[in-house]
Amino acid sequence: MKTIFLILLLTVLSIPVHSQNITNTLGASGTFTIKDASNSYLTLTQSNGLLSLSKNLNLLNTTSSSLGIITKGGNRFIHNFAPAGVPGNNTFIGMNSGNLSMSGTGSFSSYNTALGGNSLQSLTTGYTNTALGFQTLFYNTTGYSNSAVGGSALYYNTSGYSNTAMGTSSLGLNTSGHDNTAVGLSSLYGNTTGNYNTAAGTASLFSNSTGFANTAMGYLSLYQNTTGANNTTIGYQSLYSNTTGLNNIALGNQSLYSNTTGGSNAALGGVSLLSNTTGSNNTAVGILALYSNTVGNGNTAVGFRAGVDVTGSYNTFIGYNTQPPPVVGSQIMTGSNNAVIGSDAAPSSLTVSNEITLGNSSVTSLRCRVGSITSLSDARDKKNIQDLSLGIDFVMKLKPRLFYWDKREWYHGSNPDGSKMEKTPTAGFIAQEFDDAQTKENVEWLNLVMKNNPEKLEATPGNLLPVMVKALQDLKTENNELKNKLETFERVQTVLAAEIAKLKSKETEFKQVKNEN
Repeated sequence: MKTIFLILLLTVLSIPVHSQNITNTLGASGTFTIKDASNSYLTLTQSNGLLSLSKNLNLLNTTSSSLGIITKGGNRFIHNFAPAGVPGNNTFIGMNSGNLSMSGTGSFSSYNTALGGNSLQSLTTGYTNTALGFQTLFYNTTGYSNSAVGGSALYYNTSGYSNTAMGTSSLGLNTSGHDNTAVGLSSLYGNTTGNYNTAAGTASLFSNSTGFANTAMGYLSLYQNTTGANNTTIGYQSLYSNTTGLNNIALGNQSLYSNTTGGSNAALGGVSLLSNTTGSNNTAVGILALYSNTVGNGNTAVGFRAGVDVTGSYNTFIGYNTQPPPVVGSQIMTGSNNAVIGSDAAPSSLTVSNEITLGNSSVTSLRCRVGSITSLSDARDKKNIQDLSLGIDFVMKLKPRLFYWDKREWYHGSNPDGSKMEKTPTAGFIAQEFDDAQTKENVEWLNLVMKNNPEKLEATPGNLLPVMVKALQDLKTENNELKNKLETFERVQTVLAAEIAKLKSKETEFKQVKNEN
């Protein structure tokens, strides 16, 4: 019966017709089959409407809207359209993916692959593009060598080229920017014309519009950057707030987090330079290094918590926990041009400037090949030069002391009871006695005592060197005067001796004459 039906069907189909409707109705659970003596090529099953091909389906290359297209719901779904005269090799899969009005010569409009609804829908002459995901490279017209993976990735790109976007909405607003790489949800989302940017991490470089040559790796890294360029950052929310800052390097969790316009900063370590906003030319290496700096410039901090509470400029902190001295309330240092080197070392106060601190309170020796420090002393830089009047009289008012260290910081609550007193004595001076001496003589300009921190006075006995030299000169002058007096006394003594000898000779002669008479 089926064979008779097939013969009738073929007979009908072979009759030339101009306009004809042919309807064949399958019975319940019936099957329509096209086959030869031994092979089935096509079957249609009534019970489930399944059409099966047991061989190949051959479609001609798509050269127009009516050739070689598989549609779905009236929309193109699969095709490989390419204009005449180009290599082609395009693959478009997805509702309305690809474009049927492409043009060009050479390699234009060729080697494109699109998988996803509306992907590469606006393509005109672009080539070697790869789009994977709904609306990927949707507006791309002439752009080439782009790769987009993820819904709406490179959505607005028109002429940009050599971009790579992996992640939903990555490089979503890019129009003509080129050579950008975005990996992560919404990474480089706001980029429009910026070039040579690399973003890896959710929303990294999210707001970048025209900034170029930025590299951001980490969740929300360089998130607010708009036009800033040549920034490099690795770490969660690193350089998060940067907008226009240039040439910054941030490595570590939230490093340079608050930076907005500051430039040429380098932060290496978790939350290093976290509070910096407009400060520039700062270098922070270590967790919490220069944490509080906001607008200070030219600071360098190396070590865990180095310069953690510094906001001044041109300060250098090197060593573990080098920071301002602890105080009640605010602990932010505003001084500038200071250098603090050594574990737990601290400057004398929060406002001091132009000071160098070497080591903490436990350091007992400073070692160096040379025994003195060279200082500026050019006469051309000095005015109103006079002889120093201070000398031996002032030195005699000083009180060299022998003492034993028993520092307050060694005790809980800073209340020393002698239990931690050193067993070896030290020779030196007492800052308060220094201060008393220079105050009574009205020579505070000698700066024998540093009082930047009233709770910890410091002495500078090195400032006594000119006074000691003057004292030695005073002693030499007195010694010369005494020597001259001694020489005069010796000459007078010699003359007196000669006169005494003469008198004795006369006395002898007189006695002889007296005896003769």
